[in-house]
Amino acid sequence: MFCLFASAGAAEGAFTQLAFSVDDIETEVADLRRRGVVFEEYDLPGMRTVDGIADIAGNYPSKGTRERGAWFRDSEGNMLGMGQSLP
Repeated sequence: MFCLFASAGAAEGAFTQLAFSVDDIETEVADLRRRGVVFEEYDLPGMRTVDGIADIAGNYPSKGTRERGAWFRDSEGNMLGMGQSLP
């Protein structure tokens, strides 16, 4: 699935610019870490990462009832993410 949203201006990289759907987020995060990728860590009301991965209540209704997510930056500082839909 590819979703495109209109922007009101230039992206400054603070929000997710691109996200990938994965089947096993723990394996993907571990693989990318071995390659030098640094994952964002968050401790916010309603969202906290543990080892770079957050458990997220809710999701697109057709995909499942919850999701696990992780975020990292590309070489230009854009925020990229990955998510695993769970039942």
